Amino acid sequence: MPGPMQDQIEQAYAELAASQAAIADVQSRLDGSETSVTSKNRVITVTVNSRGDLVDIRFLSRSYRSMPSAELATLLVDTIGAARQQAQAAVATAFAAVLPPGMPVLDMVNGEADFESMMRDAIRLVNDPWPGADPPPSRPTGAAAADSGDGAGSRP
Repeated sequence: MPGPMQDQIEQAYAELAASQAAIADVQSRLDGSETSVTSKNRVITVTVNSRGDLVDIRFLSRSYRSMPSAELATLLVDTIGAARQQAQAAVATAFAAVLPPGMPVLDMVNGEADFESMMRDAIRLVNDPWPGADPPPSRPTGAAAADSGDGAGSRP
């Protein structure tokens, strides 16, 4: 007969499945998405995909031909950078809607998240799921369990 613990486990699995489906949906929507940015002087438009990879550069006029090479290079770098930032923000916004509140999504997307700290926090939550509550009674392990008098591990 299932009890409250079984119900909690089933609910947790259902929540996990729903979260996985929501994340998969976001990923599939982002797979085909692109972000385009036009330079301030309207000379070029660059397009990046959701990963920030450059997929297109369009020259909107012939004025780039008379630009000094350093100026054109700076224009390209700045415009590509702006497109990548916009794409990262869009990805972060999409995932923020399906991830737990407080997750540093933008830091995760742009590679600045402190994953070691996040893992320490997760391990702490697993080891102490109810901070401030009395810890569960400890169970004897190893030799202590064998000598507990419960018959387990005792020799006749």
